[in-house]
Amino acid sequence: MPDEFDDHDAATDDYRAATDPHLVARLTGELHELLTLDLDESEYALAVAELGMEIDPPTPYSPSGWLAVVADRLTTPRADYGNPADQS
Repeated sequence: MPDEFDDHDAATDDYRAATDPHLVARLTGELHELLTLDLDESEYALAVAELGMEIDPPTPYSPSGWLAVVADRLTTPRADYGNPADQS
């Protein structure tokens, strides 16, 4: 991620913008399912590492806190202002 994006938010925004909405919804559901397991933070850290997260969540978030933030960001409706060229 650090090679491609400035920060975690940029990576999340890119995923959301570039990924099929059905896959985004599926990931969001899976994040909620993971959070309902009520693991301790070390277990969430292990889970995100097993899922491929190679860097720590951004400060000040714990692994579970970051998962909750990502799930929330993925479910927030995107603003769609259309193509400015079409606005005449």
